[in-house]
Amino acid sequence: MYAYHETKIHGSISFPYTLYGVRIPEAFESFPLHWHDEMEIIYVISGSVVVSVQGDEYVLSDGELVCIQPQLIHSIRQNADEKASYINILFRLSMLENSGADLCTEKFLDPVQTRRLMLQRYIPKGHELCEDLGKCALKLIDIRLSGNSGNELMIKALLFEMLHYMSKCAEPENAEEFHVRSLHEKLKKSIAYVQSNYAEEITVAKAAAVSNFSPGHFSRMFRQLTGCSFTQYLINYRLEMAAKYLSEGEMKISEIAVSCGFNNLSYFTRAFAEKYGMTPRKYKAAADE
Repeated sequence: MYAYHETKIHGSISFPYTLYGVRIPEAFESFPLHWHDEMEIIYVISGSVVVSVQGDEYVLSDGELVCIQPQLIHSIRQNADEKASYINILFRLSMLENSGADLCTEKFLDPVQTRRLMLQRYIPKGHELCEDLGKCALKLIDIRLSGNSGNELMIKALLFEMLHYMSKCAEPENAEEFHVRSLHEKLKKSIAYVQSNYAEEITVAKAAAVSNFSPGHFSRMFRQLTGCSFTQYLINYRLEMAAKYLSEGEMKISEIAVSCGFNNLSYFTRAFAEKYGMTPRKYKAAADE
């Protein structure tokens, strides 16, 4: 899976909040590694899903939650062949801030935004926060079904309530967490480099230099963050971009291969079939139907 900085505005500029309902695998089998400026809460309604946050994986079943602070790299995927239904609650912490002096912003919102204060990420069944956070999530679902308009104050109240519960288990960022976060922030430069240059020849040494790491240290940190080697990541990114171009149907397969960094068409076909279970030609034909 590849990672990218998601810049889409969730909700509106004046009210940066939204709630998505998702079914797996109907919507997708996996959502790739990414990061964004919003706070995100994933609440599983039925089935189970696998959520990765900064390289740590959590298997969530119905009624369980994951809280993802802004800028943390994360992904979500189907758990084996199990179907699942879950919601994404996304909002910018800035929508809860007051202008001028504000004790809540100073003590909690700013530290959470900058990750100087670390929230409990995985809230399993039996955790002291699970029931309270779940009730708030269900109320937000009800509001979404009835329409957000006219319910903005209640939405804000529920978000504040959820953050209040989370504050009970929040802890200051320790030295080790700060060190790891700093390294991960540097790695994002290499990830962005791949996004912009995936059609070109990219070596581990080149990618490491972008983040000012030695190749060996870069490889270790990259695997820790993404769960795969840099080479695997690069190939997966290229293949997913190829799948995107194939579904658009505007380029020849040979052109897509080269534009995605595959100079050997036979290798491209084998790698694509291994990842997607069909050849590029069949994938293109299925997308055209």
